[in-house]
Amino acid sequence: MSKKPRNFSSDPSRPSFLEELYQGRFRWDLIRDFPVQDAQDRAEGDRLVEQLNVLLRERIDPTAVDRDRQLPEGFLAELATRGYFRLQADRAVGGHELSHYNTFRVVVAAASWSTPVALSIAIENALGASAFLSVVPEGPLRELLRAHVARGGLSASADSEPQGAANQRRATTATRVETAEAYLLNGQKVFVGHAPVAELVSVSATIRDNGQERVQMFFVRTDSPGVTAGQWHEYMGIKGFPNGWLNFDNVLVPADQMFVERASEHQVRVTPETAKMVARGRLHLIAAPSLAIAKLCVQWARDFVLRREVDGRKLADYQEIQQQLAESLAQTFAIETMSQWCLLPDDQGRQINQRFEQNASKNVSSLLCWDVVDRTMSLLAAEGYETAHSKQQRGAPPVPVERFMRDARNLRISGGVDFQIDNWIARMSILSYYYPEPDHADELAKNEPVRGDFDGAVLTDRNLGHLRWVADEVHRFGATCLELARRNPDRASLQENERTLILLTGIARELLVMSLTLARASKMASTGDHSGQELADVYCVSAGHRIADLRRRLSANAPANVPSLNAAWLSGTTLDHLTYDAATGSRR
Repeated sequence: MSKKPRNFSSDPSRPSFLEELYQGRFRWDLIRDFPVQDAQDRAEGDRLVEQLNVLLRERIDPTAVDRDRQLPEGFLAELATRGYFRLQADRAVGGHELSHYNTFRVVVAAASWSTPVALSIAIENALGASAFLSVVPEGPLRELLRAHVARGGLSASADSEPQGAANQRRATTATRVETAEAYLLNGQKVFVGHAPVAELVSVSATIRDNGQERVQMFFVRTDSPGVTAGQWHEYMGIKGFPNGWLNFDNVLVPADQMFVERASEHQVRVTPETAKMVARGRLHLIAAPSLAIAKLCVQWARDFVLRREVDGRKLADYQEIQQQLAESLAQTFAIETMSQWCLLPDDQGRQINQRFEQNASKNVSSLLCWDVVDRTMSLLAAEGYETAHSKQQRGAPPVPVERFMRDARNLRISGGVDFQIDNWIARMSILSYYYPEPDHADELAKNEPVRGDFDGAVLTDRNLGHLRWVADEVHRFGATCLELARRNPDRASLQENERTLILLTGIARELLVMSLTLARASKMASTGDHSGQELADVYCVSAGHRIADLRRRLSANAPANVPSLNAAWLSGTTLDHLTYDAATGSRR
């Protein structure tokens, strides 16, 4: 590996399993000792989870929250008072000093009862004032944050703009006022979690300095003159989660309320420290609700299958039903495995770089969750599509599959829509290892089977076969990337082929999750728990089929003429027959 980082996520002092995978190298030695939460830390997490479960059942009717689109009066303040918005902060400011993984577990517990509550806890701990308190150096800004956290104030992080969240540049601007040692902030932010209730908000804005533009984070009190909080956004799901827009009209912000960071030589969408926080924060904001929903779905599916028959035959006896249950169980195992790998090594002080996996976790968890909830909806059929209230009215088990399906769809959008995340990962990370060519290019070009060292693997013969296959496919992945780079000497030309980039990231993601599920199954088996073996086997079989499909599409020799079809449609001159008879469509 080059000593100079090729991208923002790389850290030459700490190896990364996924970074090595991107380069076509399978490093079993980095994952074979899969992390396990230690007993003392788990006990601390158990205590907070149990306390939260009691509180939620006393104070929250999730069906009413969804119906009325609001949390009970004073509930957010109660969460703040109890320290749920500063879970990892020092006890000196009212925090609980939880580990990363216990914080994740608390959000999972909340999400299994009410997604809006979970998102409120997640947004504060992932991107709120207490999260920034851990990275802001001593000075006036840190004192501002510390005081805010200590009194249990609510906060928000405002980055997305009406122009679109995918833009690198921020339309919101901060103009220096030299005479006042301050900045004038102007712009609008949308889709801001806790915007309607926050007292302090971090705002990304473009500043111009010496002819150069850069993005900086400013911390602004929402009662400052010129700050306007708009109406709540209404979504198809997550109803009751405070989310809205903010306007900034010549808001005077003291210069010492700007988070000053060392500039990065690599492209990042926000500021460097914020980018790191967002990567880990997605575990709480996306992966935790995804895991909670998947866990609920497999329980509901089991209950449904056990009580149903078709023509006198138990539903559980049908082969396809067994296949669908197995797929959901394996995917739930995979979401949990990915989350543990992304968080536990940091808690345990392992010198492993998790940033690449944390960036990938958003799509891993949200897409697998969507598979599970969609499969559960189909399994329960009309009873799944029916609302919990309607089922309760007729005496059927009122499981809220419909509500959680609406919530789950948000997870594929929040934090970056899924296909665009894959595009960015390939563009910013994967391609960086092939421009310029890597030192091991000749080794990759041979494209020979890998003689892997799988020392310490406690796996069944089937899973050992999966492990060897993954090692070969990782090498093949590197060879494919090298071949694409050689066919496209100009990196920009390959970056224009976004579908290729998305397919590459999809292959890498599948190989990553296969590797981790096998590593976790091996670790479990080494302690006498063999329950992970069949889960890993089921997951790997299905993932292998998905990889074969991704590779087939990647190597397609005659792609469809998509640009021509799009030009015809967007010009409005042809294809209007596709909208005939639609209420908003064209007329003959």
